[in-house]
Amino acid sequence: MAREDEEREIRDDVSNNSSEEDGDDVLDSSEEDDDDEDEEAIQKVREGFIVDDDDEVIQSKKKRKHKRKRESQRAAVDDALDEDDLELLLENSGAKPSSSSSSGKFKRLKRAQSETAEEQENESLNDMFSDDEEAEADELEEEGEVAHDRNILDEFEDFIEEDEFSDEDEESRREKIKQRKAKKAGPRLDISKLSSVDRESLQQLFEVFGNGAEYEWALDAQEMEDEGNGEAMEPTSLDEVFEHSELKERMLTEEDNLIRIIDIPERYQKYRANLNYIDLEGEELQNEKEWIASILSKEKQGLVGGFLEQPFREAVGKVVEFVSKDSYEVPFIWTHRRDFLLYSREIQDAEGVVNNEVHKLLYEDDLWRIVHLDIEYHSLYEKRLNIEKLIDALSIDDDLVKDIKSLDTMVAVQDLHDYIQFTYSAEIRELNNKTEDLEDGNKPGKKHSKFALFERIRSNILYDGVKAFGISAKEFGENVQDQSSKKFEVPYRIHATDDSLESPEDMIEKLCEDDEVIFKDEKSARDAVRRTFAEEIYQNPKIRHEVRQTYKAFASISVAITEKGRATIDRHSPYADIKYAINRSPADLVKQPDVLLRMLEAESSGLAVIKVETKDYDNWFQCICNCLKSDGSSEISDKWNREREHVLTLAFKKLCATVALNTKEDLRRECERLVASEVRRRFLSKVDQSPYVPYGFDKGSKANVLALSFGKGEFDSAVVGAFLKHDGLFGEVFKSENNPTKDRENEEQFAGQLQQYLDRLLGDYKPDVIAVSGYNANTKRLFDAIVNTVEKNNIRVSLSEDHKDFNNPPLVNVIWGQDETARLYQNSDRATQEFPEKPTLYKYCVGVARYIQNPLLEYVSLKDDILSLTFHEHQKLIPADAVKDAVESVFVDIINMVGVEINEAVRDPYVAQLLPYISGLGPRKSSGLIRNINAKLGSTLSNRSDLIESELTTANIFINCSSFLNIPALETSSRDTSVELLDATRIHPEDYDLARKMAADALDLDEEDMAHIEEQGGIIYQLMKEGVSRVDELNLVAYGKELESKFGKKKYATLQMIKEELVNNFEELRRSFHLLDNAEVFQMLTGETTETFSRNVVVPVTVVRVGKNFRDYEQAKIRFAKVVTSSLITGNIEENSIPSGIDLNQGQIVQAVILDVFYDSFTATLSLLDDDLRKANAPRFVKEEGKWDFTAEEDDWKKERAKERAKLAKTRNVQHPLYHNFNFKQAEEFLAPQAVGDCVIRPSSKGPNFLTITWKVANNLFQHLLVQEKTSGRLKEYVVEGKKYGDLDQLIFQHIQSIAKKVLEMTRHPKFREGTLSEVNEWLDSYTRANPKSSAYVFCFDHKLPGSFLLLFKVNANTPISTWHVRTEVDGYTLKGFSYPNMLRLCNGFKQTFKSYVSNTRSAPSNRAPTSSYGGYAY
Repeated sequence: MAREDEEREIRDDVSNNSSEEDGDDVLDSSEEDDDDEDEEAIQKVREGFIVDDDDEVIQSKKKRKHKRKRESQRAAVDDALDEDDLELLLENSGAKPSSSSSSGKFKRLKRAQSETAEEQENESLNDMFSDDEEAEADELEEEGEVAHDRNILDEFEDFIEEDEFSDEDEESRREKIKQRKAKKAGPRLDISKLSSVDRESLQQLFEVFGNGAEYEWALDAQEMEDEGNGEAMEPTSLDEVFEHSELKERMLTEEDNLIRIIDIPERYQKYRANLNYIDLEGEELQNEKEWIASILSKEKQGLVGGFLEQPFREAVGKVVEFVSKDSYEVPFIWTHRRDFLLYSREIQDAEGVVNNEVHKLLYEDDLWRIVHLDIEYHSLYEKRLNIEKLIDALSIDDDLVKDIKSLDTMVAVQDLHDYIQFTYSAEIRELNNKTEDLEDGNKPGKKHSKFALFERIRSNILYDGVKAFGISAKEFGENVQDQSSKKFEVPYRIHATDDSLESPEDMIEKLCEDDEVIFKDEKSARDAVRRTFAEEIYQNPKIRHEVRQTYKAFASISVAITEKGRATIDRHSPYADIKYAINRSPADLVKQPDVLLRMLEAESSGLAVIKVETKDYDNWFQCICNCLKSDGSSEISDKWNREREHVLTLAFKKLCATVALNTKEDLRRECERLVASEVRRRFLSKVDQSPYVPYGFDKGSKANVLALSFGKGEFDSAVVGAFLKHDGLFGEVFKSENNPTKDRENEEQFAGQLQQYLDRLLGDYKPDVIAVSGYNANTKRLFDAIVNTVEKNNIRVSLSEDHKDFNNPPLVNVIWGQDETARLYQNSDRATQEFPEKPTLYKYCVGVARYIQNPLLEYVSLKDDILSLTFHEHQKLIPADAVKDAVESVFVDIINMVGVEINEAVRDPYVAQLLPYISGLGPRKSSGLIRNINAKLGSTLSNRSDLIESELTTANIFINCSSFLNIPALETSSRDTSVELLDATRIHPEDYDLARKMAADALDLDEEDMAHIEEQGGIIYQLMKEGVSRVDELNLVAYGKELESKFGKKKYATLQMIKEELVNNFEELRRSFHLLDNAEVFQMLTGETTETFSRNVVVPVTVVRVGKNFRDYEQAKIRFAKVVTSSLITGNIEENSIPSGIDLNQGQIVQAVILDVFYDSFTATLSLLDDDLRKANAPRFVKEEGKWDFTAEEDDWKKERAKERAKLAKTRNVQHPLYHNFNFKQAEEFLAPQAVGDCVIRPSSKGPNFLTITWKVANNLFQHLLVQEKTSGRLKEYVVEGKKYGDLDQLIFQHIQSIAKKVLEMTRHPKFREGTLSEVNEWLDSYTRANPKSSAYVFCFDHKLPGSFLLLFKVNANTPISTWHVRTEVDGYTLKGFSYPNMLRLCNGFKQTFKSYVSNTRSAPSNRAPTSSYGGYAY
């Protein structure tokens, strides 16, 4: 009946909407109304979809199709007659509609069955008032179907029937056929009652207002209803109504519904979404157990060795079964299968006493690790299974693929896959073409293969060149595998390498002469042969395995800094400790996982390149190469061995690059896993805390919380408070404009307002705790003011009369409130919806109060915003999904440990946020569970058994979740036998009988007594009535041994849990509420951690006050300075920490070193001394010898110093007309059009104490002279080439101009020649050939040393050209250590020097080696 009422309601809405159309614009109005009815129909469709009501979904789809057809018809008819116009027409004509027809109620429409109705389906209503309507009316009157006194609205009653579905006899069938005929004729107007309107006028009215075609949709609806009885229609899909993105957001897609239906925990479905997840049995399941146990054993680093090794492996295997076979989630295994995670043994001490020793083999972290390793193994198994299918399909008989089942890593399986794809590429392509041909029935298309070239070479005569290497890649791989197992210490090899009788060159030449060879060019052919053999080596799995094992054991990871990184990474950079990191082993990086992750982050930013190499590569490569070479000693053997080594080099270049990349990727995954584990551990410590327990109450009780804050804490900031009662409701807002930190008067007024608020507004609700929080360090002053207010006004907690401290209750506790969730809540959409008119600061206080009352719920409420919180300093180095998975696992563990009151979650959406984290559930299954409870049980779940009996959950989900859903029993219903008292405990329904048996044993009941007590309210009720402490007398150890021996069930831990739950059901197992310590408060209010703000840390500070000794008139010495940091931390700098001679002013920003920090008062002592700054700026990490590139660091330091000096030099401004801020290129460009001897003064890269003078020697020839500036008191002097000058003008005139004159004198001399050295040499050669008996000499520019010259001479035509160096100086020229004032003296001196040189040469021994002249030129 509910469904029928909903359908009638839809039709009523449609009727009402259609009757409200505007006659002026029928088309537009109808479209708007259709939108309205479409929205309501969509809502019904959505509701029907959610509750899986197929009938309603089908009906909704039919209704929507009716609407679409009406829209198309109305768009075609512009002059449709709406209902209001028709009613107006009838009133004007005197025809009044009957009261029954004006009720507007539609009834279920029947679908036509006859062919006549199908033929009439497409007929229009345009002829409904045709001339033969009277004849049709007479015909119907004869059949008794039409009355004389009917108007047009009465006609609709003919084809509208009651919603009755009974068996129809033949008579009723004929009756309905007649009715359909009448309805197909359309509604009629009783013309006898329209005596005042003639037919022509009526036709004009119809042309204006329409002919009633708007009612055609009703006929169409009836036809579709009738046809639906014989045709099966597809239910309406929500994808046809809503956008897929909206459905996905609301988890209403087909995939979401499938997740709800499948009897597997939703989290497991998410983990396994990309897998086929084959159910393993027998040997494969055992292989998975061993694989996971081996990995866990290595990760736990021998913590489970010795006698625990075998129990550990058995425990891991059992958990693998629980996860893989039974789909049990971690909380269920940890709570109800904990006996399999423990190992106990009896040990007899020296006195003969037997003690039971229990060891924990696995923890919750290990269980989560097993869940993820199970996914990894199934990925490996599916990959391996696909390769096995490919091997069977190709019928491959290859030794390398026979051991596929022994491959236990993904890279090993991938290596074998690559080998098959390369070696059997042609067969694979042929197989794919056949498969496509069978599926499509078309001719197979030719597909491109990346190994097509190698296929051609293997099928060509050119492959004989590969065979000529004398050993195949497969044989080479076996040699390497054998030698590696023996550590390359055995001289013999399994497969010997045979040398060809022809050299490699002759072999290639011979092959290229063949007509069928694919490469005629010898170079191309040789390259193809080499690359083919190298590719075969590269693809060989055994060789890959050897390389991977070597990199795994001897990998060396180093960092190569790019130019960008060299300029960017400084001592304050997060990459400072890895800038010159070298020779880091995988073990080193696993110990500090953040190091590798920061390396990768620097690499992604273009700051560095990570190089993964292997230690002693050359020796290792030579050992492998010996497995490929032959033992021949002939010349041909040497050539072939060189060729083999060249091929192996090509293969290993590619192979080592691939393995290095894989090694880096494996290390990245491992380091990310380790950081994620640390994130989980840190976050667990935050969430694993119970709500704040008020004084005098038991753990688990909720407190009345008053949260106060004044935001940024400025002097005019108001104090705002939010009062949260223990039941979750909020009291009135507290607000005081009197800031208690401003002065004493405001503090007193604030205290009065707070007392008045507590007394008058709160009434009986007194705060159990006052939480203070804020945005910065100023909040410390508010905290102290509130503590003083509580003490002065004697504000105490409220206790019950039966409490021992009722007459002397303690003061209300004032605590710091953690605000990391409140900061996110205050600006969230959730806060805006809950408190739309409240200020942001009040919402902030609400978040603080809720955190005090339930930290777990506040973290859960953040949803995805929780990723913006920082739980680990290196959290940002791992993907957000890894952080999210770690956070989710913590929520799952803690929420299942606490449990969820399911009925409260059904009523309160705030509590319902916990439900998706219950074992077995998830966002989709939890929403479906709540919806089913509301729909089937009236929003209350009375028993856990209803989850199965009322089909609220599936069997496996029930097993996983039932014990974590708390259903507290009311005291009034304790004697009600329909209420299961154990539903209010953590005891699983599978152990209810065991719990009752324990209760019966505690009560000393036999079976007859048990049956009698069950009739009176149950054994559990009787135990509670007589005292649950009686279960403490049970011997659970003996009971557990009996269960294990008789039934084979390990229930020791379960028995203990049952006992604890019977005594105190759903006891609070979390740690007590964590009160923030001083360091945590300091971090919360300042954002500074104990690492970023501690001793020997340099921080910028602002001077706010300077204390000077003004009695010292000559120099006012600073006695102290008050400073403040950007985080509002106040600091004090004492006199002995201030350098002498420094001047500090208020508002000045300086760099200071922290000497000591007082976190409780937000203060610090600092120093400005240079020694302290230098020590603080020293690297804070250890540069280990052999793992730090000191040479590269020194080189970069020198380059950086040079750049700094150059930068400082550019900032100089020398007051001289010739000074320009040029570099050497700019100086040369500037002087190019100038005259010889012109110069410019420019800065030097040597530093601020140097200058450079560039002067023009000749065209395109410039000399750069380094000038050092020395200061002695107030005097300056400039030193250039050992000569000193008093100022720059003197230097230019006496040095530059003097040298320029000597250069000009040289260039004007007849013996001077222009041109380069080669041109002058050529001229000298030609001259001596023309004058063979005469000697010649000539001067030319020394282009390597501008400002100096070269003297070239030949004794005769047959002697070589000799070159001497001539240096130009201020007072002349220097040749061979002798100075000459002018060119004449220089030429004469040359001749005399040459004569003495010749005489010395003749007297020297003839075998004397030639010497070199100054400047490197030969004599």
